[in-house]
Amino acid sequence: MELNDLGKISMLFGGDYNPEQWPEDSWQDDIDKLKRANINSATINVFSWALLEPREGEYDFTQLDRLFELLEKNGINVILATSTGALPMWMSTKYPEVNRVNVEGIKQKQGKRHNACPNSWLFQKLARQLVERIAKKYAKKGNLVAWHVSNEYEGYCYCNQCVEEFRQWLQNKYKNLSNLNQSWNSNFWSHTINDWNEIIPPMLTTDLFSNGKSVLSGAEIDYRRFQSESLLKNFMLEKKAIKKFDRNHPVTTNFMGSKKDIDYFKWAPHIDIISWDSYPMPDDKASKSAMEHDLMRGLKQKPFILMEQTPNQQNWYPFNKLKQPNEMRMLSYQALAHGANGINFFQLKQSRSGAEKFHGAVLTVGDAVNSRTYREVQKLGKELASLPTDLQDSKFKAEVAIVFDWESYWGLENSIGPLEELSYVDEVQRFYKAFYDSGISVDFVSKTTNLEGYTVVVAPVLYMWNDEFVANITKYVKSGGRFLTTYLSGIANENDQIFVEGYLSPLQKLLGIKIDERDARSENEAINIVSNKGRLLGKATGVCDLVISQGAKSVAHYGKEVFYSDCSAITVNDFEKGKAFYCGAGLDTTGMKNLIQQLVDGTSLDVVNSVNFEVSTRISNNKKYTFIINTIDQTQDVKISGIKGVDLLSNKELCEKIHLEPFGTVILKSEID
Repeated sequence: MELNDLGKISMLFGGDYNPEQWPEDSWQDDIDKLKRANINSATINVFSWALLEPREGEYDFTQLDRLFELLEKNGINVILATSTGALPMWMSTKYPEVNRVNVEGIKQKQGKRHNACPNSWLFQKLARQLVERIAKKYAKKGNLVAWHVSNEYEGYCYCNQCVEEFRQWLQNKYKNLSNLNQSWNSNFWSHTINDWNEIIPPMLTTDLFSNGKSVLSGAEIDYRRFQSESLLKNFMLEKKAIKKFDRNHPVTTNFMGSKKDIDYFKWAPHIDIISWDSYPMPDDKASKSAMEHDLMRGLKQKPFILMEQTPNQQNWYPFNKLKQPNEMRMLSYQALAHGANGINFFQLKQSRSGAEKFHGAVLTVGDAVNSRTYREVQKLGKELASLPTDLQDSKFKAEVAIVFDWESYWGLENSIGPLEELSYVDEVQRFYKAFYDSGISVDFVSKTTNLEGYTVVVAPVLYMWNDEFVANITKYVKSGGRFLTTYLSGIANENDQIFVEGYLSPLQKLLGIKIDERDARSENEAINIVSNKGRLLGKATGVCDLVISQGAKSVAHYGKEVFYSDCSAITVNDFEKGKAFYCGAGLDTTGMKNLIQQLVDGTSLDVVNSVNFEVSTRISNNKKYTFIINTIDQTQDVKISGIKGVDLLSNKELCEKIHLEPFGTVILKSEID
């Protein structure tokens, strides 16, 4: 199922609409204002279970009928949600077993959201019954464009139902207790399992420390795998209920970028179209949101929907800064540049009470149509409607791939040491940003993705390796590829057991190095990284591997201020037709810039200093769309050699020297050579 199957409209432009929170006589006025803002779609019915089924088995769709009819009459397309993201009161009261038990072992009552146990057969039954009725009733609606299952799947359950299902899951995986104990190394601290019924999940009342790290990391990672799969089964159950009545419209659920709980690469084959919610921190650099877009696109290597972003400000951060003039437009075009084929907001109309009353909206309380936010949304909607439909057929092209791995994410952040706190995502971002600042586009891939066609593959802090990944990388380098991996990579197998032959041992021959020790440095203890000729390449903090060559060439080593200055920090090894690089230290910005230059020297990749602006390209069958985006609130004149085309937003012919207003965007359309 391709994104184009959304059909009929040039670009989805809308967002979450919750009119049930407002008097019904205000709906038409809302829609009139939204149409004036060029809104063409609405995501509805996200949290309406208690309205649709006020009592078990009693269904009432009259209000949703009226809303659907009103939206259809006004030419507004609908992304229809299944309402299963929050439980109605009657269910939690009558069937308390459907509610989750949290990581502290406390049974949850009705409230909040994400509150259903994914392994509750009763929840599954009731959800399926509701979704089947919704699908049967609305599948043939003329303005329906997509289905939205549940909402922002996240969080784990630790109830007795999950315990029983986890035990069965483990029996299916390990077959016997001997295999389980060996895989978990459960003789540690007298954790040997002598009966399947002795197994309980890692919780704060069992094996989790107060910082969330677990005694047996193998058990913790398995429980994360199990819960991710359990939630996926819930999604698949609802998708199956929809497909029973509708095989024409795509089914999605809104992901959350690099969120930790769910292995999105495992989910992606089951999602018709990837959609996700982008809420960057107020102080995030543009490279962070770009990375998240690329990760979401990489799940299927296809365009995605930006399902949610705020048109103005969030409401849950310590400080919720306003988006500056033109900043929302810039972030929207950044999403488009990185593969989005739809721009949507949370929310279309501001809540008048509750947890989201201070969250930004297209229609705010008061004189909404005269607000700055409304005018900016209106302008963006008009521009998006004018873009050629061919743009939606275009694809993002990158020659560099970065491996992102949720299991390494779980394993690394569960480790006690070598640093007290280490963020997997931040470390991946360190390497992504270096390419981003060098003007080099990136795809995100999994450990099993076919790497043919990539000039460079980078696997930063890829903590856990398995045989499939080792074979994949070996084949890639043998065929002439350039591979870079880093500190805290190749530490452990899929059960989080350290390779007894030594760190990196599965690829030791390919890398041509060994590591016996690693240092960990605070921000106040930075080490110089110097070339073989003594040139300062940058500084390093955090993890610093003492790299010993076993055939690899040293590219850089540590400064004289440490006792291991004779050890390498960066190496390269020629291996058959390719090259394998290793970066053993947490480099600063200067060090990363020099590393990227070393990595791409001799390839077709050009390094361009694109700090504070970005250049991204989408390619269709015969057109190239080049996005040049000013990511700061200052005017810039940028010069990009050889670039030219007609700007789709101003209809002006531009060439090489591009003037960008604060947060400005240029989209150059040109013929493919």
